[in-house]
Amino acid sequence: QGFGSSQGAGLYGSPSMEGKAYIDKLALILVKDRKQLVARSRGKDAFFTPGGKREAGETDEEALVREIKEELNVDLVRASIKPYGVFEAQAFGKPEGTMVRMTCYEAEYQGTLEASNEIEELKWITSANKKELSATGIMIIDDLLEKALID
Repeated sequence: QGFGSSQGAGLYGSPSMEGKAYIDKLALILVKDRKQLVARSRGKDAFFTPGGKREAGETDEEALVREIKEELNVDLVRASIKPYGVFEAQAFGKPEGTMVRMTCYEAEYQGTLEASNEIEELKWITSANKKELSATGIMIIDDLLEKALID
């Protein structure tokens, strides 16, 4: 309960009253040894926080569990999933005014992290790697740094 009731979810994929379009994404913030795990898709330059878009009818929890299994090949421990924060930024490579709204969670996982076919590289980063991140990634790493969770 409490994981992304579909209330208002219809707004995310369509223009809102401010004339902005939102891309609704869910992401997992994983921190270990004062570093954050990020991923890079095949053929892309920027690293991003693992996660993705929800499918029709999915709750945040269901979408996050599915996306993390697809990208990192691990199973999230559902009871450990807790909200981290929501970040919004201009969507990379999309028309001006198209915003990404990234709802982030923390969670424990079972299994060994490994990049899936769609992911070219996984990397544990500090704030020194900021230039390699997407706009929302920079916001997240700044937040982690402010909270003294990473170096």
